[in-house]
Amino acid sequence: MAASSEAASKALRAGARAPLFALRDTHGQGVSLDRLLDAGPVILHFFRGAWCSFGERGLADLAGAYDQFKDLGASAMAIAPPSKPAAPVLPLPMPELIDENLKVSRAFGLAYELPLTLRARYEELGYQPPVTRTANSFLVPIPATYLIDHEGVVALAYVDVDYRNGFDVDSLVKALRALQARRLSVPRSPKPGTSSPR
Repeated sequence: MAASSEAASKALRAGARAPLFALRDTHGQGVSLDRLLDAGPVILHFFRGAWCSFGERGLADLAGAYDQFKDLGASAMAIAPPSKPAAPVLPLPMPELIDENLKVSRAFGLAYELPLTLRARYEELGYQPPVTRTANSFLVPIPATYLIDHEGVVALAYVDVDYRNGFDVDSLVKALRALQARRLSVPRSPKPGTSSPR
């Protein structure tokens, strides 16, 4: 727990600019964060993969609120390392992005070295650690949920090393509503080359 807690203390927090990335979803389609932000706020839900039953439950909760996110002008993406589910899983309303070698998780500060004593158990559950240049490395993702505003700044960050804890979806919806209200209250600047109406 100490290793994961230390890693989580360095994870991306509210007010920071989110690192841009491009990943492929489970259907092989490319998805980039900058394109998503062009359309509005983005929710990124990092989970441990289909091998983790707790992560699957949290994902189901988030999927249940997907229509609310859309109504508030946001897109939502699930992000996980490659994994094979132990049992058939229901299709998600949101895209699931494959974080090869935990590239994006590491950019957000959401990966840590699993202690040697736990590695065999994780492998039994079906987890496959990413390939890195460090010998004997065994990186594991930290569950987290981020709300990123249309300017690419983290508006809400929930990072919890205890994978048994679920994220409060209602808090995410409230934060989205606040973002929407703030954006509507700011007058839009005229586009370059146009004049303001008199």
